Amino acid sequence: MSDYKNYLPSRKFTTILLVIVVFIVLFFTVRGIISYFKNKQISKESPTTMTVGTLIQKDSNKNGIADWEEYLWGLDPNKTGQENKEFILAKKKTLLKNGEIYSNDDSRSITENEELSMQFFAAIMSLQQTGNLNEESLKSISDSIGKEIEATPIDDIYTRDMLIIKEDSNEADIAYFGLFSALVDKYANEDIGSELTLISQGIVNQDPQALYAARTVASAYRAFGEELLSIPVPSSAATLNLSLANNYEKTAQSIDGLTKVLSDPIVGMRSVLNYKKYTDAIGVDMEKLSEILQ
Repeated sequence: MSDYKNYLPSRKFTTILLVIVVFIVLFFTVRGIISYFKNKQISKESPTTMTVGTLIQKDSNKNGIADWEEYLWGLDPNKTGQENKEFILAKKKTLLKNGEIYSNDDSRSITENEELSMQFFAAIMSLQQTGNLNEESLKSISDSIGKEIEATPIDDIYTRDMLIIKEDSNEADIAYFGLFSALVDKYANEDIGSELTLISQGIVNQDPQALYAARTVASAYRAFGEELLSIPVPSSAATLNLSLANNYEKTAQSIDGLTKVLSDPIVGMRSVLNYKKYTDAIGVDMEKLSEILQ
């Protein structure tokens, strides 16, 4: 199992998160309901810290419209402020007239989770456009949001009594590794690990077919986890084998949620959190299994 990393799902979490949040911040901005983070401390690459609220409210041309919103309209916030403002106000007036955005006094209420989600996406966009978006700042935001919006934990569906457990022996270890490797080979052409690329394509191109393809990958994760139960496993590796089976199923459910990002961005965001949680768990399980079977 020294090459256990070959069995891991895609690790492009940061990349897909950026794609998803950029899409969803656009989704909410068009409806005129983005609000601000306040007093959230985000670390830059340097020791300096800043609040996300400061970044979001930055107005380089002093026209009363935040830089990040001017970027979203395709404008340069460092150029003539009045021209940019007139352009944006005219666009908003047209959208409001057509019923495509909400006015400030609109009676529509939003939930706490929606508000926190919108703050999250606005913060990401601000960091990206000001050059402060990096893995450290992204992690800080994710950790902060994760404490306030927790994706609903996914329950285990497999139990220990479903396993075929063998007594520990060198022969049992070799047999298990051989069958495990064969299972990986079986699913080598099922595109496990390509889910983030497909979802990214679906979001960028607003292509439901790409999202449908991602659901087929979710089915492959699900089937892989289910077949893990059919492999006779040494007693010492039984707990990890069971954990892997459940985490592959939970990853499948998370991918299913990610494919709903175009129709339900809030579900998509929760699924991002779950996807990271359970793919990280798969990585931990694989590493521990590798240590046991060395």
